[in-house]
Amino acid sequence: MSALPNVLTVDSAPAANRWASWFDMRRAPTSTWTSMLIGLLAAALAVALGSLLKRQTGGGEPLMAVFPIVLITCLRWGNLAGWMALIGGAGGAWYVYLGEQFSFVVSAAEARSVVTALGVGILILAVCARLRASHARVQAANQSLSEALAEGERAHAALVLSEAQFRTSFERAAVGKVQFDPLTGLILRVNQAFADMLGHHPEALAGRPVWEFTIEDDEDAERADFGLVVEGKKPAYIRDKRYLHRDGHTIWGRGSATVTRSPTTGAPVFAVAVIENIDAQHKSNAALVAAKAELETLLEERTLTLAHRDVLLREVYHRVKNNLQIVDSLLVMERKRLADPDARTALHALRGRVHALGLVHHQLMGSNDLRTFDIAPFLEELSRNLLDAAASPGVSLTVRAEPLKVGLDFAIPLGLVVTELVTNALKHAFPTGIGVIKVALDQAPDGRVSLVVSDNGTEAEEAVPTSGAAKPLGMTIVDALVRQLGGVMTARRDAGGFAREIQIAQPVLQ
Repeated sequence: MSALPNVLTVDSAPAANRWASWFDMRRAPTSTWTSMLIGLLAAALAVALGSLLKRQTGGGEPLMAVFPIVLITCLRWGNLAGWMALIGGAGGAWYVYLGEQFSFVVSAAEARSVVTALGVGILILAVCARLRASHARVQAANQSLSEALAEGERAHAALVLSEAQFRTSFERAAVGKVQFDPLTGLILRVNQAFADMLGHHPEALAGRPVWEFTIEDDEDAERADFGLVVEGKKPAYIRDKRYLHRDGHTIWGRGSATVTRSPTTGAPVFAVAVIENIDAQHKSNAALVAAKAELETLLEERTLTLAHRDVLLREVYHRVKNNLQIVDSLLVMERKRLADPDARTALHALRGRVHALGLVHHQLMGSNDLRTFDIAPFLEELSRNLLDAAASPGVSLTVRAEPLKVGLDFAIPLGLVVTELVTNALKHAFPTGIGVIKVALDQAPDGRVSLVVSDNGTEAEEAVPTSGAAKPLGMTIVDALVRQLGGVMTARRDAGGFAREIQIAQPVLQ
């Protein structure tokens, strides 16, 4: 196509333009003074040649042959140079070789020769001027045509590139793409991704209705929604929908479609849809929703089960407490019937142990989690009940315990140990009936627990038996309970009284 402007230039110009091209009209413009100088030089050359020919031939006719050639040659440098050559040459011819020098006497025949030469020169100048103008117009037209053809060639190349880019983006896109008629719904073209999604070849889908691959139950709603886009009531069609695969199963896809309209009438002429395969994602979401619903159901059932369990546990703790109260009442009745002081004392000690067990279940029954409770108020209440049951107004009791959450397995043996040690002090430490008992419970940073039961009494014979003597039942119970707690008990007597300290090495398991 680049050679086309040259062909058009040759064909569109007349034969005379080929002579005009000899003048090299496309050369750079010559300045005025240069053109005048060239014209004068051409005139001098013409006069010199004419004078030479006159001497050789003896007449003025050589001017007619030489002068036009000089004019045409001068036109190469513009009209101004031609006019200077014509005027200067004519004047020089008149003066130099047509008449007598310095007399300006010219014969009629010679005058006619000069006039004829001037006429021919003017005619040649006029023709050459027209040729230059015509050549300039042709050159301008050819330049415009060349620019238009070049612009057309660039536009064509851009169109080809745009088409190639569109074809590549359409056919090699990772998501499905469909071109279809928005009025009839007939498919014009699909890419490989959409064809693979439905299990077809791309060529097999062309010409088929786009709604053919929609679930029948969804078709009416889909058509109505897309109809709003065709009518211009919605900018785009966007839906998650089910597509029919070739083998009959459904595939979930996220489709979005837009409509291209005529720039003159605004009528819909073309539609493009982009379909993303979200089948795996949709199934995962559906499975997640189902799992969530199942989990919520299980959680609800577990909550109901735990609530039912809590009710049952509270009922168990309540019944155990009531049963222990019945046992305590039976012990009271039996104690009243006994006359043996030792037997009455043994039943009284047994009542203290039963009360400790009942108090543990009472604390658990009122706790939030039915598993643990704070042992500090438990020890306070247990010790006060033991002091009140002993009816010793001269004995005072103090309890200092850190807040500590404990469970049933820890609270029962610890409560029984405190019951035995406090009861033992009340029975043996104060012969005069006056004294102080202290109960202290501390927890170390590593979780170990220390229990100290001390008094300022003066006697504790039964609490610390002599060598070889059998331990009382109460101390035997204490030793067994300390081992159950995984602890070690030490006893010390000094001027201030008597104390037993139990170190429980293992942290409290709540």
